[in-house]
Amino acid sequence: MLLSLVKTSTDERGDRTLEREAQWLRELEDVESLEGQLPRVLEEGWRDGHRYLVLSLAQAGAHETRAFTSDHARFLASLGKARFRVADFEVSGVCRWLQGSIQEFQQHEAFAELQRAYYDCESALLYWTGPYVLSQGDFAPWNIRTFGSQLFVYEWGRARAEASPLDDVLHYLMVQRALRRRPVGVRFLQASMRRAQEFAREAYPEWTWRPHVIGALTLVYLLGSVLHHGRESGACETSPYWRLLEMRAAWMPE
Repeated sequence: MLLSLVKTSTDERGDRTLEREAQWLRELEDVESLEGQLPRVLEEGWRDGHRYLVLSLAQAGAHETRAFTSDHARFLASLGKARFRVADFEVSGVCRWLQGSIQEFQQHEAFAELQRAYYDCESALLYWTGPYVLSQGDFAPWNIRTFGSQLFVYEWGRARAEASPLDDVLHYLMVQRALRRRPVGVRFLQASMRRAQEFAREAYPEWTWRPHVIGALTLVYLLGSVLHHGRESGACETSPYWRLLEMRAAWMPE
């Protein structure tokens, strides 16, 4: 018997999220390297004025792990290449998203710091051309089941194209600590950066992954996370990563 999950929205924001999730899952259905690792859209429509979505579930016997393994790295490499663009930072999708999102905070005290962090990203990546990829957007243990060497990944409502190739790796490593309200300090961040650099070298060996590039793309991730938090809560400064953003001189390579 095929098990399924029914997701129902309760507001316009939820409608948009479910619509985006269905679009991405349908687009990725034909990616051979991801076959069997994503839910399938079984049904979608509207009920009582809001969108609903029926998705397939992982097979029985799948479990959750909190370690970032070679299986996770292999999945992200396949996902990244499903939608892939080589570009300069200033013309990438993530750059446009950061610029637009920062403008939403013009009337907030955080605006000047957000702008300075963005300019640091732009300056550090000025002479680097590299891959911008498809990101799952919330790549975290609670959205992933493993069986054998294969993953099954849920929750595609925050997926986006032309993201930094480090975003999903850094998110997986850091969000677990942040949500447990444990400090995300410089040492932990630098360890996460080293793991992200290993991933990038293995997944995209055609490009250079020098420390200053890894540092800049880590700042891209932190800035994006702070902006997502600010848009949802109304205050960027309450993000668990805000302090890391402010003290970036302590961890960004020269």
